[in-house]
Amino acid sequence: MWFNRRKGSSGSKSVSKSDAIVQIVERTQAVIHFTPEGVILEANDMFLRALGYTAAEVVGQHHSMFVQKKYRQTQAYQDFWNRLRAGEFFTDEFPRITKEDEVIWISATYAPVFDEDGTVVQITKIATEITRQREAIRAISKGLQALSNGDLTHRVELSAQDRMKEVADSFNAASENMANLIRQVKDVAGTIDGMSQRVSGNADELSRRTETQAATLEQTAAAVDQLNHTARKAADYASEVGREAQDTRKAAGDSSKVVEDVTAAMQRIEDSSKSISQIVSVIDDIAFQTNLLALNAGVEAARAGEAGRGFAVVASEVRQLAQRSADSAKEIKSLIVQSSEYVRDGATLVGKASGDLGGIFRSVDRISERIREVVSGLQEQTITLTEINTAISHLDTVTQQNAAMVSETAGVTLELSKNSASLSDGISIFTVAPTDVTLH
Repeated sequence: MWFNRRKGSSGSKSVSKSDAIVQIVERTQAVIHFTPEGVILEANDMFLRALGYTAAEVVGQHHSMFVQKKYRQTQAYQDFWNRLRAGEFFTDEFPRITKEDEVIWISATYAPVFDEDGTVVQITKIATEITRQREAIRAISKGLQALSNGDLTHRVELSAQDRMKEVADSFNAASENMANLIRQVKDVAGTIDGMSQRVSGNADELSRRTETQAATLEQTAAAVDQLNHTARKAADYASEVGREAQDTRKAAGDSSKVVEDVTAAMQRIEDSSKSISQIVSVIDDIAFQTNLLALNAGVEAARAGEAGRGFAVVASEVRQLAQRSADSAKEIKSLIVQSSEYVRDGATLVGKASGDLGGIFRSVDRISERIREVVSGLQEQTITLTEINTAISHLDTVTQQNAAMVSETAGVTLELSKNSASLSDGISIFTVAPTDVTLH
């Protein structure tokens, strides 16, 4: 061995503190010793097992037997030993070649050993094989590279004894959780995209229908307004007709009064005709008596002879006058009779006219009542049409607001569709396995 054991003063063997550290290192680490030129002096069993050599196969050989052939000829390898000989030390991870020409990785410290004069007399390397750790790290790195490329199907598989097993399991769990999340996001993005397209289509259709409805409401509002105007005019006309009907009824009432007055006047005429007829009869009787007296006077004048001749002439004139009076009385009586007949006919006609006027009055009353009902209905209709017009105007305003909201909704839906598409594009770089596939 390259270290010395010391004896205590009692003669029993004792180990210095530094020697104890060296023993611990020898038992737990791969240790190899070189000359300053890199020739192997000694290697412990742990080192030999790691590289697959025996002590006889390595002692006296150069360190270069453990490095790759291309690296042996490089200036970097020469500088490495030059710096060790100059007293520098290195701690790093190094690839090394085994007897079976396989590459293993070690975590090693190359340290120079100095003599009392400070001259480097030996190079010692203390190493730990980290090949499995490197492989585990490489596997995890490969998984991370796959993850950076969006591949969420990659899994890192390490043995249960590997110290990086927990890290690999955490990586796999994270990948699986992210894969589940991406699947959910893809499903949601697909659903949102489909819903956005349907909502966009429905919004477009609703927008067109709303525009059509708004145009229809506008036309309806104009028609209702025209109908309201017409109904108002009709109500005014009906009111005017009602007033004219009232005036007509009043005029008819006045006519009825005139008819009554005419009837009364004709009745008085008839009564007067009767009185005149009686007077004419009296005149006729007077004429008859006068004629009779004149006849008697003529007889008496004839008896008187010459003395009574003048009286006879007078009597003859009186008799002629009485005859003419009688004739005139007869003519007057005839005219009065005819007038009475005319008066009776006129009275009959006036009575009939009075009855007809009574029917007309009743008809006018009914017409007036119906006109009042029509006027009342038209007024109510006008009020109703006004309310309908107001409601349609309000509905038109609401429809216009709905149209604006539909347009805004369509814009929001389009923006949502764009965002959904952007989200889909963003997660499209991730590759996930189907939900029914188990990854190993």
